[in-house]
Amino acid sequence: MKEITQKILAGTSFLLLLLGLFWMGQNKPVKAVKAVYHWKTDFEESWVSAARDSFLEEHSIRKVYVKMLDVDYSEAAGIFPASKTNMPYSFSHIFDSVTFVPVVYISNLVMKNMNSSQIEFFSKQFLVHALRIETYTNKKVSEIQVDCDWTEGTKETYFQVLKTMKKWAPQLQITVTLRLYPFKYREELGIPPADRVMLMVYNINNAKKFSNKNSIFDAHEASKYLKRKSYPLPMDIALPVFSWSLIFRNQQFLKVFSSSIIPTIYSREMEDESKETCLKKLTNRMYLVQQKPSGYDPFDLRAGDIIKIESCGEMELKEASLITYGLPINENSTIALFDLDMNDLNQISYDQIESAFTLFH
Repeated sequence: MKEITQKILAGTSFLLLLLGLFWMGQNKPVKAVKAVYHWKTDFEESWVSAARDSFLEEHSIRKVYVKMLDVDYSEAAGIFPASKTNMPYSFSHIFDSVTFVPVVYISNLVMKNMNSSQIEFFSKQFLVHALRIETYTNKKVSEIQVDCDWTEGTKETYFQVLKTMKKWAPQLQITVTLRLYPFKYREELGIPPADRVMLMVYNINNAKKFSNKNSIFDAHEASKYLKRKSYPLPMDIALPVFSWSLIFRNQQFLKVFSSSIIPTIYSREMEDESKETCLKKLTNRMYLVQQKPSGYDPFDLRAGDIIKIESCGEMELKEASLITYGLPINENSTIALFDLDMNDLNQISYDQIESAFTLFH
């Protein structure tokens, strides 16, 4: 059964490649604006490292989307800032030619629990926190992006927030992220009142559901949502180049870490060769915690936990690029990689990244 599944997946990838090559022959290449996302809470020193400077320069990346605020809701705290991004006050020379776009991530729980009397207040707060970026970069922004996985039940509140932000900042472009589900089911989920949308060609399946599927990207599943090749708003596209570790306890989702934690655990445990390693490999993605790691454990693991590693490397990036052929993009569109993490980007060739930045319509 495993071999059959692998053959089916290989066949799907091959068909996508053939279809992509056909489209390439029928359509003209579009040199869109190159961009990346920075989704970490802190601009650590490595942000201005030679490796990242080199990556931005080599690929002529001139736009960086920076998550400035993460907004969530709890019964105890109400609507609150779950995290605010800190930035340094000095940047390397490469940023002289970079445009920064602040991003505000808003949990759908916020939209569920925001009443109409709070919309004005929080819309202003979202703008204030996003515009903090001007203090750090000493540059005026022309665009603010809002990231929210809205639903049919929250669309009215969310859309009103977007309209209110535009009312208070009419000089700014208000852009929003658009997941594949609302792209396909636009009649039910509506068209957001924004200037542009950023179509996110990832997060296909529910990451919190215990399964062996790659929830970040699945070409077969993603292609189901992209049969329609038009949208009422100007479109940009975000492609996946990231990885994470999902922790499950009793097959229930527990937490997520932004990159693979396996090397960290292995390197620490293998220092004592007399001990049985705490991890047992179950599949290419799954590891069983056989015993709690010795010493300080920043991951708070327990025996019986399952670690699921998900990533999007060169093959997934290529497939994600292929299935976007034919979408309504032009020279004013932006193609963004999510996100700027050199641990992941170093696994992808220069040519494949350049190829991802060149789409066809």
